[in-house]
Amino acid sequence: MNKILNKLAISVAFLTLLPAVGFAETAPKAVTSAVKAFIKSQNVATLPNFQHALVDLNSDGVNDAVVLLESQDWCGSGGCTLLILQGHKAGLKLISSSTVTGTPIRVSANKTKGWKDLLVYSKGKGDVLMRFDGKQYPANPSLQPLAPPAQVKAVKVLLK
Repeated sequence: MNKILNKLAISVAFLTLLPAVGFAETAPKAVTSAVKAFIKSQNVATLPNFQHALVDLNSDGVNDAVVLLESQDWCGSGGCTLLILQGHKAGLKLISSSTVTGTPIRVSANKTKGWKDLLVYSKGKGDVLMRFDGKQYPANPSLQPLAPPAQVKAVKVLLK
């Protein structure tokens, strides 16, 4: 009985170390709804585990969502699927999805076509720069240029 209680205490202690914001269980309803809509559009029924961060990427005064899907259906050897959701008063709208994305995911103060640049980890390449093209962020980070070292230092980490 003591072994079970000790394991339970260790599990609870570990869970308290996890960030309160970021995981699917703590995501705002709008983020969860947008993720559900996306996976449904891809003919997948099970809500995946995901991390999220809220940040105003386009300086419109409304938070957008950066979401990393982290389950078997959405990850491969090169990374996982990243969703960028634009915030509106009525909810969140999918702007782009990118495959083979790794953490950390960071946001830069630099902007391209009105949206902040993102820096993501690309397996086998390193930190790459994801720039908005006027409609979306790139679908494949591994095809993007390496982020300049000065820009890597001047970013805010969104997802670890």
